[in-house]
Amino acid sequence: MNKKSLLLIEIIWIILGLVCLGIAIREITTNGMRQAWLFIVMSAVAFTLAWVRDSQRKKL
Repeated sequence: MNKKSLLLIEIIWIILGLVCLGIAIREITTNGMRQAWLFIVMSAVAFTLAWVRDSQRKKL
């Protein structure tokens, strides 16, 4: 993969992580922690995958 496609994938992962984090905050304020844990895990995974793509892009 070239650097531009890796950068695009990295940006998509960051946006997905921010959206999941926003949904988790909204769920915590409305329903409590009971239903927000899934979105917290999804945002952590998305930010981890963005970091992996960043590392791959820097190695090229």
